[in-house]
Amino acid sequence: MLHAEIRIAGAVLMLGDVSEGPFTAPTALGGTSTALHVFVPDVDALVRAAVPQGAELLQPPADQFHGDRTAILRDPFGHLWIFLTHLKDIPSADLRPGPADA
Repeated sequence: MLHAEIRIAGAVLMLGDVSEGPFTAPTALGGTSTALHVFVPDVDALVRAAVPQGAELLQPPADQFHGDRTAILRDPFGHLWIFLTHLKDIPSADLRPGPADA
């Protein structure tokens, strides 16, 4: 595959396979400094589908203080993905992590 394109609100995000030059996998570098945050309709269903396909579950789906249900996965190439399902709006004054989240 040369690359894939995802269009979001007029913007194009291109994803490509590892190749020669600067396009190495995070695993070849010993890790990654970025993660993609992606909102999905059902984070639990996504995890159930992704793990059997080779994704590593780093954080299972859990409700967060900010009103989203979140899971963290690493794909077979070493990229980090944070998938979220929005559950409820939280007033900005209440968006403070609790002691367990700090």
